[in-house]
Formats: sequence, structure tokens, C-alpha cells
Amino acid sequence: MKKTALIFALALLSGCTYSENSINFLPIRNKVFTFWQTDGIFYYDNNLNEEFLSESATVTEDKIQKGQVLITHAGDVMASSKTYRTDYYSVETIKPTKNGVMDSAYSPVYIKKNSKYNAFGEVKYDGETYMLVREGKRNDILLVNGEGEIYNHIGRIVDGRLAVLSAEFYITPADLRMVPVVDTRSENSENVSGFTLIYDGLENDGDEMVFTYQEEGYDPESIRFSICDEHIEIHGLKIDVFNASEEKLEYMIQ
Repeated sequence: MKKTALIFALALLSGCTYSENSINFLPIRNKVFTFWQTDGIFYYDNNLNEEFLSESATVTEDKIQKGQVLITHAGDVMASSKTYRTDYYSVETIKPTKNGVMDSAYSPVYIKKNSKYNAFGEVKYDGETYMLVREGKRNDILLVNGEGEIYNHIGRIVDGRLAVLSAEFYITPADLRMVPVVDTRSENSENVSGFTLIYDGLENDGDEMVFTYQEEGYDPESIRFSICDEHIEIHGLKIDVFNASEEKLEYMIQ
């Protein structure tokens, strides 16, 4: 009987040894264990810090003074109008209100006011919704609530899910917050439409007043009137001429 028991014990011990091709089930077990300690993330469609077209507007600038006696020297502009499109590009970022640190026995996490932070998703944790924020491509994930307060634990991304570390962090200063910021720049397109009217002086021994009308997208047009004309019209602009010389024109746009 004792001999049988000894043989059985040796068989059990031999079953516990591993060959070079043996399979270790510990990583599989750990993965299942980690999964149940993580939370699903709602990923944003577009990451912050990416510039996007937020608005486009058409702007018209008229430089036409009507009902006033004006003097324009030869070669100068009498009237002009231009219409162009202005595109507004915005960047949504999230920034700390000041420099700070999250300190623990684990390792400190420094929060820098002038650094760029990216919010890439959100998660519901302990009954509250947090925005997930990180600096660049760092592994430390900050959890920020709707008030801009930073949760006193940091996270890691594991298999596309959020794992919150058990180590507690102490945040200083206590009033440190993360707030959304929108920076906008404008960019003007080329002129969509418009015109420029220039007085060119006199020609033909002073018998003709000469003007140049330049419409956007077309060749310049030279327009002439007799020196005797007191009322002229150029592409819808009605002009009263009081005095015309080689050097200047005295007039009023109606």
C-alpha cells in the first residue's frame, strides 16, 4: 500500500514540471483579470488640438464716398469695391489653469500650463462622467470631470479600455483645473468680385478725360469722356465733374 502511494506522489510531481514547449496559462488569466478591472471608453470622433473650419463669411468692402466733393490726383483710385471670403479656423484644446503636480508614492505627474493636452474620449467611472486627457502621447491619463476637476487617480489604456490605478495622488495646488479653450484664426481668400476706378488724367491735347475701370477677373478697361462732359456714368457709377486737369479731378459721386 505504501509503495502504491509513493508511485502516485511521484506521478503528481512529474505532472508539475514544465518542458521547453509547455504552455503557461498565467498571462491568459491575467488578461481576463485586467479586463474586469477596466472600463469601456467612448472615443471622440475628432481629437482636440486638430484645426477645423468653424465658419466662412463673405465680406464686402466698399470705398465709395457719395454726395461729397472729392479731389483725386491722376493715377489714384476714385472708388473701389471688393468682395472676398473669410474662413475661420478653430482649434479646441484643453489647458490647465496653472502649473501643478499630482504626487504619490508611485511617481509624480507634472501638469504644465503651457503644454498641449489632448482630450480623446470619456468614460463613466464611479457614477460620474470624466473626460480623458493626456499630454502628447504620454501614458498617464488624467480624468477630468465637468467642473474641470482632476480625479485623484490616473489611468492607463489597456486593450482600448481604461484601467484606473489604485495609487492615490495628491493634487497641488488644490484649485488646479483643466478648462476648454478655443483658439481661432482667420484666412482671407482671393477676391471673389469687385472693381477699382482710377483717374488717369487728360489725353488728346487735353480734350479727353481718361479713366481705368478694373473689374476682378477681367482685363482693365480704358474709358474716355470729353472734357466738356459735366455728368458721366461708368458701370453704374454716376459722377458729376466740376473740374478736370492733367493732375487732378474734382468730382462728386451720386
